[in-house]
Amino acid sequence: MSRHLFIALGGVASAILSIAFATGKPSMIVLANLAPLPLFLVGLGYGTKAGFLALAVGLTLSAGFGGLLAAGMYALIHALPSGLAFRQALLKRTDGKGQVSWYPLGAVLCWLAAFAGALLVVAALVSQGHGESLRDSVSSYLEMVLRVVWPMLAETERSRILAEMAPFFPGAAAAMWLAVVVGNGLLALAILTRSGRSLRPAPTARDMVLPDWVSWLMVAAAAVALLGSGDVEYIGRNLAMIMAVPFFVLGTAVVHGLARRVRARQPLLVVFYVVLFMSGWARMAVVGLGLIEQWVGVRHRVAGPDPVREDE
Repeated sequence: MSRHLFIALGGVASAILSIAFATGKPSMIVLANLAPLPLFLVGLGYGTKAGFLALAVGLTLSAGFGGLLAAGMYALIHALPSGLAFRQALLKRTDGKGQVSWYPLGAVLCWLAAFAGALLVVAALVSQGHGESLRDSVSSYLEMVLRVVWPMLAETERSRILAEMAPFFPGAAAAMWLAVVVGNGLLALAILTRSGRSLRPAPTARDMVLPDWVSWLMVAAAAVALLGSGDVEYIGRNLAMIMAVPFFVLGTAVVHGLARRVRARQPLLVVFYVVLFMSGWARMAVVGLGLIEQWVGVRHRVAGPDPVREDE
């Protein structure tokens, strides 16, 4: 397959997968989560310029099939974050000895989290412009979804579900979106590495480092959540959830590093992920472990020196 044809097909495939979301069918919604994958395959396999060409093809098709609204949603959910991710991931520098240093993938994740946080702030400003708080807008949206998806649900039960979901919905939705984008990027990198077409080497758990600036964003969001009230507290709480994602990933990298020191590594990791899936407290503990690693350096103390942290 020629280079130009692959680039074009990447954009076409991404747009088609994204448009599948509009069908509302559960199977199609699952496929829509793979919309960033073709963009990553092109970007990480053929370079930044090729990736942005595929992105432009996807935007054009989305606009042609669904109009400006569909193109805007495609840009915000798939195109812009994918483009930001593969552009940063392909940055590198070479020292005087010819050693190549690649842009840390942890820093890429932090930029994506910052992008998600910025979208949350914009959404809050838009809601304020329409005369209502972000929480009220989220509650209205969730109530509409529940009435469509579950019309026979009793009013009291619907109110209970809304009361449980609304306080954390933006942060949880953004965290899931980050997982989808990062998952697609890592899947593309694995496919390209196996086929010998990746432009950068595959990462390992020890390569997971975060820039120092993400700690300040996390502290700022937590401070707003603790000290604010009303919609300010609501925004701060959900921003803190978004900025906790990089530390959660760093915490899992620490667990993987520690697991190397025991013989029953695979069973231990299986139990770890089962508990992680079932327990919110376990997920919070992993975020805490990531924060400790960022500020103290757990891996350095128990398993030797870490990669040099780059404050990108």
